[in-house]
Amino acid sequence: MIIIRNVRLIDGTGKKPVEKASIVIKDGKIRDAGTDCRIPYGETVIDGEGLTAIPGLIDMHTHFGGSFTFDRPSIGSRFETYDYVKAREGFLNWGVTTVRTCGDRADDILSYRDDVNAGKITSPRVISCGPLIQNPEGHPWATVFFRSEEAKDEAFVFVDTDAPIEEQVDRIAEKGVDFIKVFYGHLDVLHYPAASPRMTEEQLKRVIDRAHSHGLKCACHVDGPDEMLAAAKAGADTVEHMINAGNTGSLEFTDEIVEAIKETGAVIDPTLIATVRAQNPEMPDVVGPAMRGVKKLYDAGVTLAAGCDSGIPFVPFGESLHDELACLAQAGIPNAEILKMATSGNAVILGMADRIGSIEPGKEADLVLIAGDPLKDISATKNIRLVMRQGRIVREAL
Repeated sequence: MIIIRNVRLIDGTGKKPVEKASIVIKDGKIRDAGTDCRIPYGETVIDGEGLTAIPGLIDMHTHFGGSFTFDRPSIGSRFETYDYVKAREGFLNWGVTTVRTCGDRADDILSYRDDVNAGKITSPRVISCGPLIQNPEGHPWATVFFRSEEAKDEAFVFVDTDAPIEEQVDRIAEKGVDFIKVFYGHLDVLHYPAASPRMTEEQLKRVIDRAHSHGLKCACHVDGPDEMLAAAKAGADTVEHMINAGNTGSLEFTDEIVEAIKETGAVIDPTLIATVRAQNPEMPDVVGPAMRGVKKLYDAGVTLAAGCDSGIPFVPFGESLHDELACLAQAGIPNAEILKMATSGNAVILGMADRIGSIEPGKEADLVLIAGDPLKDISATKNIRLVMRQGRIVREAL
């Protein structure tokens, strides 16, 4: 048993913080949390004086086998990249205890996920899709993966005019994936300002409908407001990105687009920090419109996720989620709401709110102790002093 005492408790539900709280952890779960906890004598006690406890963070968009420093393959395999060591250590060191990985070599990441769930590896919890579904001449296989035959065999499924779409989705579902990922973007950043082919709206809807027939949610990659709306109308459960670097089309979120997206109930995962770091001065400014757009969506009541596209160039694992939270704050979203998005909000989207996302009795003991008050300054989330994953301390700097 571990007891954390004298800590400011932000439980992730949106409730006001509790000062001088205690958290009692036993058998990997939270037994009690608050000011009225019974503290058994003789147990391990951590003094949290001056610290704030928040739930373990959840990154809703990463690429676990990706490379952000160009020192390994852009979609590395499990063992070529040392059992994803940069990803798992980066996430845990930065207090990210659950990730949704949105594109890796399918068999590798699914076997890794299963080993993590079996307790064989110290790692953030992994939620994963399988092979990525895209137009055969489009992004990302024909762009950032340079038509790699190895990547084609292990990470992609193509949809063209004669593709047996339903059967392809069936085969992906049979792998035991957690969700389906599909691409409906048009950018080719390697050959700016060239466009990249994408599937039709009819094909996109067939992919999404088939995913739903298997009880699987569908995440859809887009590059701009019009594609966001098309994906949402096609039934995408989460729309990944808002405006990506290199977009030369319409960048503004009109009232009509925002209201139409809201009516679909789709979740928007902005990945603002990826947009910021990909912005090229020779390209049209997409950061400003994305910032304005995310605030407009928030004000309209559209559900937002907190993900950062970590694992792509210049977006490192773990720390970048904190930078994403800072971008959301810069856009004008209140800090309390941002913390809720990155914890219990993401857990709800994943369908895991009964297990993770908040510091409440019965939940798994995923939590982070930080110095400072993130409700006053969101950058305080980077001042990490302790990280716990299922009741086990995986980083300690008290």
